[in-house]
Formats: sequence, C-alpha cells, structure tokens
Amino acid sequence: MVDANRSFYTLPSIIGVGKDKKLSYGYLPANFDGQIIRYFKQGAFRTTSPDRTMTQKLAMYYSVWYIAYILFDLEDVFGQNFTIQMGAPTDSSHVSIVKQIATRIIASAYKLVEDVFVSDKQKFLESNYEQLIEKTELVAYSTDVKDEYGLLVFPEAYACLKPLISQKKIATGMSLMVDIGGGTTDISFFTIENGVPQVYDFFSLNKGLNYLTCADEKIRQGNDSNVKDQSEIDNQRRSTFTGEINNVCNNIRNKLLQEFKRQTSLRQDRLLDALKNRPLVYCGGGSTFPVLRVTYAGYKDMKQISEKEWNTKSMEQIAEIIDKGLCPILSTAYGLAISTEHDDINMKPFKDIFEGIRGAEEQRSQSANHLSTFSEDYGGFNYADDWNAWK
Repeated sequence: MVDANRSFYTLPSIIGVGKDKKLSYGYLPANFDGQIIRYFKQGAFRTTSPDRTMTQKLAMYYSVWYIAYILFDLEDVFGQNFTIQMGAPTDSSHVSIVKQIATRIIASAYKLVEDVFVSDKQKFLESNYEQLIEKTELVAYSTDVKDEYGLLVFPEAYACLKPLISQKKIATGMSLMVDIGGGTTDISFFTIENGVPQVYDFFSLNKGLNYLTCADEKIRQGNDSNVKDQSEIDNQRRSTFTGEINNVCNNIRNKLLQEFKRQTSLRQDRLLDALKNRPLVYCGGGSTFPVLRVTYAGYKDMKQISEKEWNTKSMEQIAEIIDKGLCPILSTAYGLAISTEHDDINMKPFKDIFEGIRGAEEQRSQSANHLSTFSEDYGGFNYADDWNAWK
C-alpha cells in the first residue's frame, strides 16, 4: 500500500467509520474518533462475524469496500497491468463455497472501482456509508464472472506452502504448516509429490493475534491494538489457542494412525517416530513471537519461514523486506503471488497416503525382514532425505 509520504507492505484488516460516516482503511490515525470495524473477512465466509457485530451480508459489503480500496492503490502503482489472486480462510469441507464467496467479493469490488466510480479514488473515499451501500452491488457467482476477471482463489492454508515448494525446501513426507495471522490461524497437512504439494487436509481456526492480544478490549479502551511485544499476549487465551490447534493436529495424527493400522501390519510407533523428524512449519505475524511456536501432535522439528524459502531474484524490495523481518508475515501473500496456473486444489483421502506400503506382498516382505525401517523399503517416504533437506 502507498500514500504520499510512505509505503506499507501490509495493510491491517481494519475499517474505521468516522462521525461523518466516511470510511478509512487499514492504518487509522491515533485517537481515531469513530467506530472501528474488524473481522469482516471472517464474517463474509460465515453466517456472522466472530464478534457477532455484523451479518454475513454486511461483512461482505465491508470486504468489498476494503478490496476496492486496495484495487485503487494497485491502479495508482500498476495501472491496469496486474492480476488478483486471493487467499480465503476455510477448511477442506467448505472450500468450494468459500471460493465462490471470495470470487463474488473481488468481482463486486472491481465493478465498484471500474463501473461505479470509474477509477476515481477520491470520489470513493468521499462517499459515506449510506452512499456506498446504495452504490455497491453484490455480484452473483458464476463461472463466467470468475473467468471474466481472471480470478484465482486459494485456501490460505494452501497458499503459504508455495514458497517452500518453489525452493524445494521440503522433499517427500508428511508435514504440517501453521499460519498464525491477525484474525485466523490456518493449518495444513500435506506431502510433496512430484514437486507439487499434495494436500490431505486443511483447517482455519477463528483465532489469531487479535484474539491473543485482546485487541477488541484495547480498542474499546481507546488504546492501540497493534501487538509490539509477546508480553502483550494474554496467557489464558494463549492456553485456549494452543489447545485448539493441538486438537486439530491430534485429529490429523489420529486419522493417520487409523489408516496406518487398517492398511499395514507395521508397528504404530514406527509412524510416530517418523513424525518426530517431520517439519512443523510456522509463518504469519504470530510466528514472529517465539512463545507461539510450539510442538504439536508429535512433530518436533519446528521451522519458521525466512528469506531462504523465497525465490526472490526479481523482487526489488527484498533487502528492505528481509531487514524488517517481514518474510514470515508476507509468506501467504508471496505464495499467492507465485500461484499462477489454476486454483483447483486436488484433495486426496487419507487412505491414499500409505498406498506405497499397503498390500499383501509388502506385508509379507516386512514380516520376513524385522530389521527393515518404515522408509523406502516399503515404498514409503524417505524421512532421512526430508530431514537432510532442512539442514
């Protein structure tokens, strides 16, 4: 984002509604006198916002206006020479409907910028709440609309994998990614197969730094809600937060154990031992606080995305981004920027993850060689190679 005096690599998901009912976006002035709107992104993809202050329809309006503001800024810098790819918070069971909602929001924002305000940013900013409601059309979803604007929508838990894969920092094997953002935390369970991510499950928890730092209470008290130090993280909320993540990760591990037991005669401790050397990868703003980087579900090898995982030769501002420590924070955005082919996420069932070691022939071989390990001997994943890839 840019203004007359400075540039920003991030834009907080905040909208301020002033006393004059005009809207401000992202970085609000100190002592802002008006209503501060949060959680509109999460609310747009659910029946209501997490703080229960707005309906889904109202949250979609706020999301359209926020995206429109970004489109105006992009046009200031790039003219019409850019494309939009969006990450959306979702889990594997709701991805289709969430992608449709995201497409509606982006298409509606384009229509507002190009057809209603004819790329006049100042006129847009001078419009008050009632005028924006009147002028904003929530476009219905269709494949024609998606194709017209060339839109790609990815689950956020998938998008943040792209930097790792492009640099081949993870080989084959079962890995977890935890992306701790401001409003949500996205968790993905994946393998790398033939150089591309194979996603088996992903989740989006409706808790992030805003929850952990009691941002709503700070705003009501008239204080700055931006977290500057991990001492601002509420310990009781952190316990609840880590407990919910642990439940998700344990659920993934239990699915693995069930399939492993059903399909093989190998001892389950082989699988549990293998997971200890698998990476648990952290990214997002919350990952910059060490107190939030903990182990889950037996995964012991914690990693945080850094500039080493970015293919950054063509990025002019990379030195400043590295200097400001923004790589973990911008990982999902960077992943979206390099996702260019399509947004069809091919989900595989958990039963397929052990397809290389199941079957009567493989089991007979295992019984005959009790010294063999759970590795390439049975067509499984080579965990030693995966471990070396991170060294």
